[in-house]
Amino acid sequence: MKFVELFRKAYQLFKEGRFDEAQNALTEAEEYFEESNDAGLTLEDVYVLRGVIALEQEDVEFALDSFQRALELNPESVEACLGLGQIFFIAEMKEEAKKMFEWAVKNGPENIRAKVALQNINKHLGYPQEHNSLEDEMQTSEDNDNYDEAYKLFLDNKYSEALERLAKIQDKTNEDVLLLKGNILLADNDLEGAKEVFQKVLELNKFSAPALIGLAEYFYKKGMFHDSKVMYEQALKIEPNDEYALVGLAKVNHELGLSPVHNLNDVVPEDISAKIDNEMQRAFEKFEEKEFGEAVEILGNLEKEIEDEEFENKKDILARINNFKGFNYLSQGKLADAQETFERALELNPNSSQACAGLGEVFYLTGNDKQAKIMYEWAVKNNPQNAFAHAGLAKVNKSLGLPADHNTLKLGIDIDDSEKFNELVMSAYEKFLNKDFEGTIIDLRQACEFYDEEPDVKEAKVSLASLYNFEGYAYLGLNNLERAREAFERALVLNPDSSQACAGLGEIFYLLEQDENAKVMYEWALRNEPGNKFAEAGLKKVSEALSGETEKNSETSEKTDEEILDAKEKIEQLIEDAYDDFAIKEFREAINKLVEAEKLVIETFEDQDKSFALSSINNFLGFNFLGIQENEKAKEHFEKSIRYNPETAQGYAGLGTVNYLMGNDEEAKRLLQKSLEINPNNKYALGELVKVNKALGIEEDEG
Repeated sequence: MKFVELFRKAYQLFKEGRFDEAQNALTEAEEYFEESNDAGLTLEDVYVLRGVIALEQEDVEFALDSFQRALELNPESVEACLGLGQIFFIAEMKEEAKKMFEWAVKNGPENIRAKVALQNINKHLGYPQEHNSLEDEMQTSEDNDNYDEAYKLFLDNKYSEALERLAKIQDKTNEDVLLLKGNILLADNDLEGAKEVFQKVLELNKFSAPALIGLAEYFYKKGMFHDSKVMYEQALKIEPNDEYALVGLAKVNHELGLSPVHNLNDVVPEDISAKIDNEMQRAFEKFEEKEFGEAVEILGNLEKEIEDEEFENKKDILARINNFKGFNYLSQGKLADAQETFERALELNPNSSQACAGLGEVFYLTGNDKQAKIMYEWAVKNNPQNAFAHAGLAKVNKSLGLPADHNTLKLGIDIDDSEKFNELVMSAYEKFLNKDFEGTIIDLRQACEFYDEEPDVKEAKVSLASLYNFEGYAYLGLNNLERAREAFERALVLNPDSSQACAGLGEIFYLLEQDENAKVMYEWALRNEPGNKFAEAGLKKVSEALSGETEKNSETSEKTDEEILDAKEKIEQLIEDAYDDFAIKEFREAINKLVEAEKLVIETFEDQDKSFALSSINNFLGFNFLGIQENEKAKEHFEKSIRYNPETAQGYAGLGTVNYLMGNDEEAKRLLQKSLEINPNNKYALGELVKVNKALGIEEDEG
């Protein structure tokens, strides 16, 4: 069948890196598509492959459209969910990415790639490795009992006892639990505590009417009646018949000398509201039918009618109309008209995300990439959920040679300094592209001066780390490995999850012919950011260097999913048996089992999945060698563990113990403190630190 032949041709072209030809082959294949074919291929397969290829081409918009089409055809498509998850991750919509990876696991519980993707995003966001909110939506029966009892105690005005009951509930982010806690704190007159809880609810669910009502009560009790009124009105916008909000609004209106039912949400007259809804719907239908001129005409007439009326939020509605007109002009290629219309929308509503995104698109299409970037960044700032803005920012960053998620508004720079800062960074990129590495470093150092010496805000740390990474790559261009390493290590201190810093260090180790260390750092870079092409290429070349082959032929790629699961079960059993041996001080028996487990991990796991497992096994080996007093071997395994996982608290703790036993008390103290920085609750490290401090003559409370 021609469809199957063309699809297979497209797939082969994709594997050869001939992406444009692969897309063309898929377009042709789609024309010959038949529901029934020998290979069992579907249109879902076509759109998934389109999306995968588009991601390789860094065409985020086309990839997004392709995966969405695949999901429309098959709402249970694992591959479409994985693709959308990757796009959301690139767009820095990490929670949305997690949700898509969770759906991928739900749709394909045995799919290894889906499981690994979810584990990686969970690590990135600080969740437990196997966390899946789709499986955690129901509370346990014990939690329900505690909640019911807490509610009864609240009704009996026993606030302290009610809070104690709530503290026993495992799911601390459950919306109902948080709302009850907030109301208890309000009743107990702990106003600031209540405010914090209600704000947390809104972070989880911005459409929570009860949380808005809680904040309204907070403002009312603080005498901030206008703020209270806004909160009640927002709640009624979500739940128009909520009696608590209706009574609360009447109460606050009385304080403000207004009618009991006064509500700014209702200031658009009913007949005008109906007219707006009808005409906007007509215009949208024309837009969908690609009749853009007719859509513009409908919107223009609606705009004229509304301009003659007087009501409270008239400007916001006119801004919406102009934004829609602007996107119709864009579709017609009338860029000047689109720019004028979006600028009008921005005058009416300076916080309009769509107007900023529209102007960003106009500037991008007219070749003004820097201006486009600024507008897309403001669009994202005004509405972090604006997918069009995220996709636009990614493509303009690509044009400028920047990372897809680069956003100067998140850099922690004072707004008054942002223009000069942006100039320096852009200048650095231009010089870097022209191989003027010394000039790049000079610009970057000036840019770094806009930051505090030790920034407290996480975003500022991450953005300063990105500049140090950039400096590191410039030093690599000068072949100054020592300075490059210093820059990457500074970046890693500020942002331990920096994929670029890990990749940079991997490159340094590779150039120094320390291939094992290079491999670990490249793998760590890919764990932090699976799409890091530099790290991917680095891992490939260092793997080839280690194997002595020009092509990667690992047993892992030949194993079936069933064989991999069997191997994992055997690894788990070996480690469990080793723990039993360790408990009865059969250290050599444990070591033999762990060595076998380590070999199986190397044969079974993909490169990106080995690090954590090998780090854990080497930690355990280290403690077993301590048990038979072979300190040098213990030291070797703890150091190996840290190379596999630079964030292993137990690795640093074990190495601290080794140094203590060897008489290196100062170094032991440093390593144990490092362990406690990573995990303040590491009881082993705390106990060892007490011993080391005693040896150094330091009192316990001196740390």
